[in-house]
Amino acid sequence: MTDGYYGRHGTLGLATPQANPTAETEFRTLLPAGVACATVRMASTQSHPSDRLRAYFLDIAQTLDRFDTLTLQAIGLACTGSSYLLGHESVETSLAELSDRRGQPIVSAAAAIERALVHLGAQSIALICPYPQWLLDAAQAHWQGRGFEVVDQLSLDPAQGDTRAIYDLSPATASQHIIARWQNMEADAYLITGTGLPTLRIIAELSETLPGPVLSSNLCLAWATQQIAHIAPAELGPTTRMPLLAGWEGCLERL
Repeated sequence: MTDGYYGRHGTLGLATPQANPTAETEFRTLLPAGVACATVRMASTQSHPSDRLRAYFLDIAQTLDRFDTLTLQAIGLACTGSSYLLGHESVETSLAELSDRRGQPIVSAAAAIERALVHLGAQSIALICPYPQWLLDAAQAHWQGRGFEVVDQLSLDPAQGDTRAIYDLSPATASQHIIARWQNMEADAYLITGTGLPTLRIIAELSETLPGPVLSSNLCLAWATQQIAHIAPAELGPTTRMPLLAGWEGCLERL
């Protein structure tokens, strides 16, 4: 990188669902100084949420083409639902081919979570998401299929008709439900999946009380993308309580 320019330590790309109000803000908060972020929106006209989630990934090559010639050290895809519905092997095989073609490593949110779980040596997870029950069931099947024990699972809004409803879910209400659910729960890791739900305050609070690390899709994606791009966490280096990235808690009041 050239010293003195924006992104002197690198620039990461982020693809996020079209109406997602959260992923960009949390992703940028989890980047160390000197690392820039460029974003693009995954768009679909599909009305049914499962079709829309699939389309986000099936059209990902065209979506990333909107970055044109922008130099990126790595690209993160901020959508777990696509992987849960399309399957790990299909998604990751396609992404490996696309990464080779673009000359830029691309990591899905689901792969980022798995990378984090393996890094932490976690074998059992407690799973919470803001999705409807049918997508939570797909998430549970995904993680069990990847070899993890799901000791508990909970949807914060099981009857919602559209996955975009998570953008209107109160973070304070979500936090209350999550804290109540996990206060006596034992797991190797506690995973909040879903890139549209604000989770950083929840992570900061629960990391002080739970016996294992608290993870979210956006936290894992920011960490894994930096790892793949060989970007050092610098001032956001890990701690015992936050073993992926830490030190970002002081930024929360600016968000």
